[in-house]
Amino acid sequence: MHFTELDTPALLVDLDRMDHNISRMSEVAGRNQVKLRPHTKTHKSPEIARRQLESGATGITVAKLGEAEIMANAGIQDILVANQIIGEQKYRRLIELSHRATVCIAIDSEIGATTLNTALEQAGQTLEVVVEINSGQDRGGVLPGEEALRLASKIREMSQLELRGLMTHAGQSYNQTEKAELAKVGAHEGKVMVETADLLRRNGIEVKEISVGSTPAAPYSAAVAGVTEIRPGTYVFGDLTQVDLYSCALKDCALSVLATVTSRPNATRTIVDAGRKTLTSDPASRTGRTRGFGLIPSKNTVVGRLSEEHGVIESDSTFEIGEKVTIIPNHACVVVNMFSELAGIRDGHVEEIFEISARGKLT
Repeated sequence: MHFTELDTPALLVDLDRMDHNISRMSEVAGRNQVKLRPHTKTHKSPEIARRQLESGATGITVAKLGEAEIMANAGIQDILVANQIIGEQKYRRLIELSHRATVCIAIDSEIGATTLNTALEQAGQTLEVVVEINSGQDRGGVLPGEEALRLASKIREMSQLELRGLMTHAGQSYNQTEKAELAKVGAHEGKVMVETADLLRRNGIEVKEISVGSTPAAPYSAAVAGVTEIRPGTYVFGDLTQVDLYSCALKDCALSVLATVTSRPNATRTIVDAGRKTLTSDPASRTGRTRGFGLIPSKNTVVGRLSEEHGVIESDSTFEIGEKVTIIPNHACVVVNMFSELAGIRDGHVEEIFEISARGKLT
């Protein structure tokens, strides 16, 4: 079937581009002699996670426990939950999951460590954890240095927790506008992590893993001596934000939305059947180089406005009612979460369908 025969809106992935992106990040990891643990929140598909593992990834990263359960159900065994797990319901699920897969979670507070340790004691289980470090994003995580040392020391005293090491996410990389600034963020991310790991080691605490992450910063943080693991996610597909952040070229963007022109009210306004519930309302990147809510490469124009089910294109480009167009989204991760399946395209034809089985797994 040619991809234009699909009903719309439909989510597409160019298989050649995706495979190229997967290989390219594996090469980054290999060149810097670090492990690659891709973040699967971008694609939410065990089948695509397997492609990454087959290309050299040593394990996967997820954002939520529900995503981890889906991946483990599919037979994926090495999973980092790069998030805090809090609450009795989740502890029960985490303990059950640890019987089926090797699971590690992030900790950024003594309370989180203590309550998890108590739940594990009651179950007679142990679990690996990493201390999450705030390397500049100012989201979760303890500060590098003495604050991290204090938490790591507390964890070392707990009977059921085994400290694997440190992790961070330099999400501030998405605030940069120039490639040189991105390089500085990535180098800083790696530097503070290695310095904090050295502080822990001088105090007798073993640090086996120094894990950093984000697609824009990964090539730079991976090059810092002492970093052991990178966790990029969006690289698998690319999107307009990654183009703006120099992480890929437009020709590398593998993900697109197929939409149908449903209305042409006048010569400069066109309506497609992909609105906010399809493209999402994530804005263009902070660089200001991208406008609107998605690029239509064939028309060299953008979707400029959204309502729930309508995308509005203000352009004098020629569109015909019934015409189908592909739209490269601003942010791949949130768009994928809106769909149940992803059509893999090669040479214009649908070669396989990926089930997005971890979509909507918010708990």
